[in-house]
Amino acid sequence: MHYTCMKFKYTGKDYMNFVQQPLSGSSFSNFMKLLVQNRFRVSPPLIPRAMYVAIMTAMLSPFRWYDAMKFNKKLEEVKIPQIIFIVGHFRSGTTFLHYLMGQDRNLAYVSTLETMAPEVFLGSERLFGEMVKKRLPDKRPMDDLEMRAGLPYEEEYALANMCTQSFYHAWYFPRKWDYYFRKYVLFDGIGEKEKNKWRNAYIRLLKKIAYKHDGKSILLKSPVNTGRIKELLEIFPDAKFLHIYRNPYRVYLSTWKLYRKILPIFSFQHIDMEELDRNIITFYRETYKKYLKERHLIPDGNLVEISYETFYTDPMYNLEVIYDELGIDGFKDSEPYFRKFVEKYRNYTPDKYTIDEATREKVYEEWKFAFDAFGYDEMAVVK
Repeated sequence: MHYTCMKFKYTGKDYMNFVQQPLSGSSFSNFMKLLVQNRFRVSPPLIPRAMYVAIMTAMLSPFRWYDAMKFNKKLEEVKIPQIIFIVGHFRSGTTFLHYLMGQDRNLAYVSTLETMAPEVFLGSERLFGEMVKKRLPDKRPMDDLEMRAGLPYEEEYALANMCTQSFYHAWYFPRKWDYYFRKYVLFDGIGEKEKNKWRNAYIRLLKKIAYKHDGKSILLKSPVNTGRIKELLEIFPDAKFLHIYRNPYRVYLSTWKLYRKILPIFSFQHIDMEELDRNIITFYRETYKKYLKERHLIPDGNLVEISYETFYTDPMYNLEVIYDELGIDGFKDSEPYFRKFVEKYRNYTPDKYTIDEATREKVYEEWKFAFDAFGYDEMAVVK
């Protein structure tokens, strides 16, 4: 793939899609801070999307105040339970694993609704549940997995709606991609005051989930956390980590599909294809270098690593091994639910890809360290 200043393409339908922009569930002040941070640089055809988000966030204000008045005092007493992080790069099988483990009735998770409306779901879940339900597609656009308001989702979307300290703002304002990546994934050039805002948002979110679910262990999945091991352990020193990794060629090609699908829905800015390709290469390289440098910080017995290819040969067997190695109780109780879910997706067929030689050479050169670390051959087959 070679791009020379080609603009990422949007269709007329994309420009008219307002209702799926995740920041609609943010606060008006958070959205205004992001616009100021980006100097109000919204591509003209996407101004209506920004106006819609501004209106929606303003309309949420009374519900946010109600939620805060009713629950803030109660949340002060809530203790955060055991946290289980699923980490791994985008398109490495993290979502399927998240959905599968989410069948465990002994675990809580952050649902799609709770990520989209993190500051109102305790007090107004019934109302906003219906709103989110109507706005969601039946399937995720990047892989056709089921999408519903009550299914597990990436808590990073919730953090992006609660504060400006989130990498996912790079999807909304891609011209500032490097800024959000280096500050909020690598934590380069971030002061302690700003880092505390990120910590406090994370803690507040998980206290709300713990309160709602009576202190159950919380299962979380956000690919950006792959590069935050040190920072996460500073908040949750006893957290357990499940890392799933995949053939890097496949990850590269599938990540391109991810960006092609979500940027037209999420972003307020156009971006060059060449710049986007560079961002994809950089994210994987720098995130995994940081992960490999920091994974030794995880206490013994609190980390399991498994390849996508191994896991999917026998999901039930491998899931039981994961539960055993991480010391998670309840596998047998939840086994019927796991089996039902696995059976549901037994005939699921992942997309097939081909890769040209120039792209293969580029990916291998940039990510060779990961090929070596995870045991993939330079000529690994892309299917």
